Amino acid sequence: MVTKIKEHLTRQSDLIPEKVLTVPVTIIGAGATGSWTALLLTKMGMSNINIFDFDDVEVENMCSQFYKPSDISNAKVNSLKTNILNFTGVEINSINEKFENFPENTKIVISAVDNMASRAMIWTKCKEDKIPFFIDPRMAIETCLVYAMKPTLAKDINAYEKTLYSDLDAVPERCTAKSTVYTANLIAGQVCKIVKDFITGNSYTRVLNWDIKTNSMQAFSSN
Repeated sequence: MVTKIKEHLTRQSDLIPEKVLTVPVTIIGAGATGSWTALLLTKMGMSNINIFDFDDVEVENMCSQFYKPSDISNAKVNSLKTNILNFTGVEINSINEKFENFPENTKIVISAVDNMASRAMIWTKCKEDKIPFFIDPRMAIETCLVYAMKPTLAKDINAYEKTLYSDLDAVPERCTAKSTVYTANLIAGQVCKIVKDFITGNSYTRVLNWDIKTNSMQAFSSN
């Protein structure tokens, strides 16, 4: 991992001590939520980030994901690694393949996928591997849900598994009403705030339901 000098983090040092910035984070999915979350985490100074995705950048991704027009047809994670290095000086670990296993010592998993089957599979793997912390951001064009759970706690297992359902039961979105860059950035910011609170030992948002269109939000904390 290559990082710049830490002087650029001085204005947040009272909130995020440098000693917590090496906590290993694994992001699964490098789309709208995953790409911006990876960027924001590295801007926060986090330097131990793994990201899985096996898709290529497409022209439709330009409106809501952290990619350049010149990235089109290239592997998402490879382009994201280059873009983040250029923007922040941090070198993330890009894994251009379908997720199967967590990198060693993963402490936080962010499930930035776009279907329920993948969420359920990642959650099951988190339970099996006793991952300490799991964040599931779910985005629509102007709404978002975020669940932040501990896969080792019975109450969190029970609560989270009630939110899972079949993809066949999902309401399909119109191709012209799927995602916006402001929704992606708003949800990525919330995810990063949850990460910050968890790694600093503070109360974190456990469940967030945000109707961005109507500016209506419900949030429930861990304490």
